[in-house]
Amino acid sequence: MLPKLNVSVNSIHQIDRFDILLVDDSPADAKLFQESLVEVSSRVRVYWVGSGEEAIEFLNQQGRFIAIGPVKLVLLDLNMPGMDGIETLRRVKINPVVNRVPVVVFSSSRAPQEVDRAYSLGANAFFSKPLSLESYVQKARILVQHWLDCAELPTPVQVRFERRSTERIESIEDHFA
Repeated sequence: MLPKLNVSVNSIHQIDRFDILLVDDSPADAKLFQESLVEVSSRVRVYWVGSGEEAIEFLNQQGRFIAIGPVKLVLLDLNMPGMDGIETLRRVKINPVVNRVPVVVFSSSRAPQEVDRAYSLGANAFFSKPLSLESYVQKARILVQHWLDCAELPTPVQVRFERRSTERIESIEDHFA
C-alpha cells in the first residue's frame, strides 16, 4: 500500500517543475497515473493524497502539508469515500486562496449529470479514467501537452503563515501597558 503522501521527484530545477496534486482514493489508480505522468514529462512532480479532506489541507498548506508549495494543477477523482470529488471541487472553487488552480476531474463514471455537475462547479476539464496502462499514458500525454505546453496558467498563490513569537506579543503588550 502506498503511503498517504507519495511524491515523485525528478532531478530538475524547481523553476522548471510542474507540480500536480493527484487526489484519488485508489492507490493502484494513483500509482498508474503518477507513473504515466512522470514518464511523459521529466518536468512533472506528482503529489498524491487519498481523500478530499487531505486535498483541501494540501491546497491550503495546512497540517503535514505546511511546507509544500502550491501546485499548478489538480487531478481529482469524483468517487471517493468521505468528502467526495464533487464536494472537494466545490470547496476548492469557493476558496479565494486556491480557486484559480485548474482542476481536471478524472472519474470512472461517464454519466452526463456528473460531467455537467463538475463543470457547473468550476472543473476545467473532465476525463474518464483509463482502462489500460496504454490509455493512462495516452491521457497523461494529452494532459501534459495541454496544461504544460499549451495553456497559460495563473500564477499559483503562495499561502503565507505569519508566525508570531511570544516575545514579540509580550513586547507589544508591554508597549501598550
